Amino acid sequence: MASNDLPTLASALDQIVKFAPAGYTNWASIARDGAAAARAGNVDAVKASCRGCHDQYRSKYRDEMRARALP
Repeated sequence: MASNDLPTLASALDQIVKFAPAGYTNWASIARDGAAAARAGNVDAVKASCRGCHDQYRSKYRDEMRARALP
């Protein structure tokens, strides 16, 4: 986000879809929405997507999954 490199951000969000833990039902759809917004050049929608996921899952992820190795 800091560099406003939206194509790279879209690609990263596409990868994040694959990291969705079981039980985190909205994770993948939020990441897909963010990727679509990045492709459309809508920075505000990308930020909203990130904020929505972080608001919903940050604490739960830290408590349950922080030590999980990413594939």
